[in-house]
Amino acid sequence: MRSAEAALVSLEKDDPGNLAGVFIIHGPETYYHSRLIRAIRRRTVEPAFEAFNYTVFEHGGASLDAVRSAVLTPPVMAPHRLVVVRDPEELVGERRGGTTEIGGGAGSGQDGQDGEEPGRGGDAAAGSSGGSSRVEAVRRWASFLGEVPPGCRLVLSLSRDLPASSPLLKAGAGLEPPADVIRCFPATARSAEVWVRKLAGELGGSIDPDASQALVMRSGQDLAVLERELEKLITYVGPGNRIRAEDVASAATPSAEANVFELVDLIGHRRSHDAVAKLRRLLEQGEPALRLMAMVVRQVRLVFITREMVEGGAEVREIEKRLKLPTWVVRGYLSQARNFDRAQLIEMMRSLAAMDLEVKSGRREPEAALELFILRYGSRLG
Repeated sequence: MRSAEAALVSLEKDDPGNLAGVFIIHGPETYYHSRLIRAIRRRTVEPAFEAFNYTVFEHGGASLDAVRSAVLTPPVMAPHRLVVVRDPEELVGERRGGTTEIGGGAGSGQDGQDGEEPGRGGDAAAGSSGGSSRVEAVRRWASFLGEVPPGCRLVLSLSRDLPASSPLLKAGAGLEPPADVIRCFPATARSAEVWVRKLAGELGGSIDPDASQALVMRSGQDLAVLERELEKLITYVGPGNRIRAEDVASAATPSAEANVFELVDLIGHRRSHDAVAKLRRLLEQGEPALRLMAMVVRQVRLVFITREMVEGGAEVREIEKRLKLPTWVVRGYLSQARNFDRAQLIEMMRSLAAMDLEVKSGRREPEAALELFILRYGSRLG
């Protein structure tokens, strides 16, 4: 298994005739999935015969029978044909964000975040009928990998992590030559910041270090989003001009997470009406209320952890390690922690837990619950 970055470098150098017959690309950073598929396509398919030798299957249309038929079709006037299968429904179920295991069996779990215990996902619930059918589907696809003929290259692109115990990975390792397994690691705040500076140079621009930090904090860690924002900023500042932090503040689109950070900041400064107005704008822009609620819960919890560690005498680097966030993000939480005392944060977390129960039991709509929470605490704190 190798990283997406290493695979991209290799694909530009390798002799096309030496590429693997099967590629298994997995992991939540879908920006790299698209780049890898494009690179494999360039090295496999001649543009003049692309209509005959390039087939893509997406999610619900990616049945195993349809994929098998395409894979077993001989290439036309070329040494190879390319078949790309993205998130087949049999393997991933309904598409959603996050990192979920596929075909791992009952013993697998995903890495916890912010000190939480690892959870169980994907086929961990193999005892249920749905879990059993998913496990069986994984086994069928794993067996199918051995049917791929020399004249075809198959790319299986899964936007979720595969556990080491996955039958797909085991089947790929048993091929001759073995499948090329590539993991697309999700970007961290720190790695995204470095990536932004590198991409700015590749796009013919430049960006100040504090501007790259501001861009990641404002627009999030999704690399596809950051690429679009960076292209926009390079156009905004004009040829030959360096992107500064104030340019990011003026032109970059804030992510939902950045907006929630500001929402909690408004609560802490007792600007409840401004906070409610911001919440309503986010809802009007299409942000799901349940997602915003989960993000508010996470934000309050991280502020609480930061305050607890500061009161315990922890240094910034210790807080960074605990939260798994870079210094410039932690400093934001340190600033917010000063807006609340310990009792207030505990009361807010209890209120959020009660709100979650009310929403999940159908006693209150999430939009109304969030507004009530903001008005209650934005008016009382201080």
